[in-house]
Amino acid sequence: MTPARHPLLVALMLAMASGALAAEPDSESRRAALEARIEALNAELAEAQRQLAALPEETEAPLDPEEEAVREEAAQRRQLEEESTRNPLAITAHRRNYLLPISYNRSPSNEAFETVTNGYSPGDVEMKYQFSVKVNIAEDLFGEQGDLHFGYTQRSWWQAYNGDASSPFRETNYEPEVFLSFDNAWDVLGWTNVNNRVAFNHQSNGQSGELSRSWNRVYLESLFRRGDWALAFAPHWRVPESEDEDDNPDIHRYMGYGDVTLAKRLEGDAEASLMVRGNPSAGNMGAQVDYSWPLFGNIRGHVQYYHGYGESLIDYDHRNQRLSLGFSLNPLFSGSGSAQ
Repeated sequence: MTPARHPLLVALMLAMASGALAAEPDSESRRAALEARIEALNAELAEAQRQLAALPEETEAPLDPEEEAVREEAAQRRQLEEESTRNPLAITAHRRNYLLPISYNRSPSNEAFETVTNGYSPGDVEMKYQFSVKVNIAEDLFGEQGDLHFGYTQRSWWQAYNGDASSPFRETNYEPEVFLSFDNAWDVLGWTNVNNRVAFNHQSNGQSGELSRSWNRVYLESLFRRGDWALAFAPHWRVPESEDEDDNPDIHRYMGYGDVTLAKRLEGDAEASLMVRGNPSAGNMGAQVDYSWPLFGNIRGHVQYYHGYGESLIDYDHRNQRLSLGFSLNPLFSGSGSAQ
């Protein structure tokens, strides 16, 4: 501990020296020595104050460049969504929006389709698309956090090329939901938790009788970013139904208890992602791989591959192996949640 770095200590020493000087007025030599000491201490105090003024102000440790980029991108996304909310003519994307005109299923399920088409079999090639939007209902419900949204996602499988069966929609899944969204900047093991979402979600296929499929869920979705990587966890809890109203009592054995999505942004603004769901204890799993790349304007080329159970409600207990090719609009890294 040096006096030059502690001005208060120097000032205390000055006070003590002044007191000693006043206590011995008859000692000229003592007085001269103390006056010299006071002069030296004054000089030392002035130097200490100069050094203190020259010290830089305390600042927070600089962020890792990847972490800083993630936070800036999350802030930009939120700003764009807020601007969209204030524009009554704007539609905000929720999950991926895509159109896949060529969707080949190696082993389509015949039973459900033949029931509504008088015995016609489904074609191996159909069209698949997803439309997903959200509307902001209220902002900042908990201080500066907690935005309330209504979201709607529709996913359809259309037998557009099956003229013999009059080209019907083989299956459509309707998914309205209400959710609270919380932006975040927590760091966990090198990953930044940029968003969390708590939602009440309904999903059904709009059918009746034996073809009816539906369930209600509460889910928590957490999105983590690390540079060009994204990781989303979305565990869910099914709202119980009575036995006489439950269209699919064993759906949890195939769809499991949540989805996990891992995504990577590649060079040239391409993206690849892997989504996994299912019930490992029952041995029923499903996985979806998506790859998209800029094509022209806001249109992206898109390839999607699904293998296993749980692709759609009507086929939740049927193992699919599907390869699709087409177009998508919004990449995963531009959204606030995992895409499906």
